[in-house]
Amino acid sequence: MMKWRLVFFMTLAVMPVSGLSQDSGFGKRQVKQMLADRPDMKNVIGREHPIHAWVVDGFEGRLVGQRVYWNSNSPRTGRAAEHAIPYANYPPYISISGGTETTAVDKWGAVVFELCNLQNHEKFTQLAVEARAGKLSAEQYARKCVMLEYDAQLRTHELFAKDPLPDSPHGRDWWYNTWVKPELPTKEAFEAEYAVPGSTRSNFDYFFNTFQTQFAPFIQPSDGDDS
Repeated sequence: MMKWRLVFFMTLAVMPVSGLSQDSGFGKRQVKQMLADRPDMKNVIGREHPIHAWVVDGFEGRLVGQRVYWNSNSPRTGRAAEHAIPYANYPPYISISGGTETTAVDKWGAVVFELCNLQNHEKFTQLAVEARAGKLSAEQYARKCVMLEYDAQLRTHELFAKDPLPDSPHGRDWWYNTWVKPELPTKEAFEAEYAVPGSTRSNFDYFFNTFQTQFAPFIQPSDGDDS
């Protein structure tokens, strides 16, 4: 059984970019290119499916307040999917695995999850600001980021509960069948069980390491701190 975790690639951010997208056809072009780059996804749903329209709206900018770009490269983290939050003049983007180890159904699930995750980009940015200012410990930062991803996962579940994807004949859609279709634990239960070091069902260790490598070296000692 394939096991992987979704993760977003967070560029060190200071201020988010805003600006509403117009109904320009941009979202349709991004989805068209995504399906050209990941042709196996075409066999899952067609343009008439509500999820297809929702993803078009997401790339168009109706979910996060600005256009989201499709990145044809496989995620640099080696995971199934990632996104970059808006930073300065750099727009947000989403990329998903081009490999066969991620099924076509899971790729659709990954795109929806990352668009939901991007809806929290201002909160992720604020956590980054607080972390670099020394207001959060590595553990606090990781836990808060994991719970933002829980929020995105909950929204992903609700979307697919309303408009599910067809079952694959091979039945290997691990993430979709394990984390999208079933009811999620309560927020409190999820935090207690999965927002912890070593969890294989959250990105706690990834966020913890992000703090240690991207924030900790730049934290200035507070007054009276002799360390």
